[in-house]
Amino acid sequence: MKKLAILFLLSSAISFAQSFHKNALVFDANGGIDIYNTKLSVHDKNTSKDTLLNDKAGNFNYHFGLEYGLHKNFGLGIRYRGSNYFVDDDSTKSGESIKSSDLLLQLNYHPYSSKGFDLILGSDIGLSSIKFNTGDKDGTKLWDNGLSYSFYLNPRLYIGRFGFNGKLSLPFYSYPSLDSNNEQFNKDQSYKLSGLPGWSFSLGIQFRFLKEKKKEEDSKKETKKD
Repeated sequence: MKKLAILFLLSSAISFAQSFHKNALVFDANGGIDIYNTKLSVHDKNTSKDTLLNDKAGNFNYHFGLEYGLHKNFGLGIRYRGSNYFVDDDSTKSGESIKSSDLLLQLNYHPYSSKGFDLILGSDIGLSSIKFNTGDKDGTKLWDNGLSYSFYLNPRLYIGRFGFNGKLSLPFYSYPSLDSNNEQFNKDQSYKLSGLPGWSFSLGIQFRFLKEKKKEEDSKKETKKD
């Protein structure tokens, strides 16, 4: 019986030494910066001419998510993301802004997890909305709903259940048809906007809830035997 108890304690120590495990519930909150290579496709409805404009765009973003451990190596989660894009200062415009918000489903692979470290390779995909306030004298606004997705490397450091993390990502977005409150804008032209990744980096914190069910059940059985 003593040998069985020792083996059980050793296996429990190894299991709980992992930062991520089956049934783990991890909340994280991050802030970061994205830099995109953008493509704006403009279709002139009067001449049927298409014009492609290439540019760059950057934003400051915040995001938070909740991940559940389906397996010691796989997690499924949901994430909200809000972004405020950098705009050029222009004294002729008032209130110019570009903002977006995303609701994403994330799938994470945890190839390595130890007591104080958890490595994540993951991807997320979901719905995105964007709003432009041009700040011109006519009060022109643009908006659209589209698709957002990314691939990322996300190492996490833990001190007990609490920890810090960094995330390096390749984010993409696509808005198929921008709309406007300006009737002339809608009448003459149509727009498609897409963002190809330059890079994305964020820093944040996380907290892990719940213990592994299987080990809790084994512990109860061992107590009854003794």
